[in-house]
Amino acid sequence: MLKTTLTTIFLIVTISQVQAQMTLKHGFYLSQSAGNIDADMSGQHKDLATYQGKDANPSAGGSLYAGLPSASTTIYDGEISNARSFGYNLRYTPKVGFGYELGLYLTKLKMPTQDVALIHDDGSAFKKITGADVVVDSPSSYIKTTDLYLGGLYNFEAVGGITPYVGLGYAKVKGNWYKSYWRGYPGLGDSDEVSGYGQRGKTKVNGHYISAKVGINFNENYNLELEHAKHKIHADSFRSFDINGLDAKFNRTSVNLIVNF
Repeated sequence: MLKTTLTTIFLIVTISQVQAQMTLKHGFYLSQSAGNIDADMSGQHKDLATYQGKDANPSAGGSLYAGLPSASTTIYDGEISNARSFGYNLRYTPKVGFGYELGLYLTKLKMPTQDVALIHDDGSAFKKITGADVVVDSPSSYIKTTDLYLGGLYNFEAVGGITPYVGLGYAKVKGNWYKSYWRGYPGLGDSDEVSGYGQRGKTKVNGHYISAKVGINFNENYNLELEHAKHKIHADSFRSFDINGLDAKFNRTSVNLIVNF
């Protein structure tokens, strides 16, 4: 998919070089996600099937959470409540035809406090010793990334001073996931005993997204877009996913505004 996307973009750039009257425009970019985003997350997780709960400690004879074995796990429909970006956008396009754009954006993704059900790779739910499903009380967290975007655009004939266009692009993302350090037991709050599960620290994230969008240019210097992007990111570690990290996939639909200057 990545190779196909980059090849398409390079072909668009090559074709654009033969277009007449190319215009270079600098712009300020703002993006806001439309609605909540559901993420599927997977990796090696502590096997909470043998976790005995709040009384799990050596003196009570329970198994220590920190000493649990790992198991391949997927979390479906993890919630991302908000995604916002801003940054610099550069476009080189003709009035009609192919052009391309380059962007350097700063993005913040927010995850609210939520109950997370753990699922084995075979689709079965994690079960406590009591037989109940394992549901982890996951505190809020957030991700900050720097996104380097390269895309191709096609401008259609203007109608009444408004130029419609479509675009396809690829972005490399890199940053940090905050409040992601694993310490203590999930659901027990912040105390000397449990050290506040998921309430501090940060880990590195990297990944990419591929996007398609439609937009309009109006009053020469304003662009309004509707964009849909497929994201894949990897965190070096995220709370109880502290064995080989966490892989997350999600789709993001956003409204973008670009003001040229």
